[in-house]
Amino acid sequence: MGKWDVQLLEFTQMHDNFLLDWQQAMVSGDTTALERMSDDYYVAFFNGGNEKPYLFNREEAVRGMQQSVKQVMGAKKKFENRIIRMKDSKSAVVFYEQVIEKNEHVLARLFTIESWELQAGKWVIVKEVEEPIS
Repeated sequence: MGKWDVQLLEFTQMHDNFLLDWQQAMVSGDTTALERMSDDYYVAFFNGGNEKPYLFNREEAVRGMQQSVKQVMGAKKKFENRIIRMKDSKSAVVFYEQVIEKNEHVLARLFTIESWELQAGKWVIVKEVEEPIS
């Protein structure tokens, strides 16, 4: 197994655990394990059309995540069609479709792009893009 294969495998295992943390948060309401953002993290939410995205810094994003998880507690979050690409040994990009369902009803469907970096030996999200899928 080559160097890139090992790095991809290690990152994938970390991201698999991150997705499991999401499932736990959806049951417990506790988002602490999900707060893996860099200090300069930001997320851009697009609403569709030609509107400019809403930008949120780390503090705003954490607060919004806490509120939204509590609002849909008991819902299931699915991460479909995930693709992981290593940009280099210290950065990766993850693409997936995020589906939030409760009682077999789809509450939200989002296209998600996460940019991760290895900082001080720990993988953190540095930026994220979210866009609803109709």
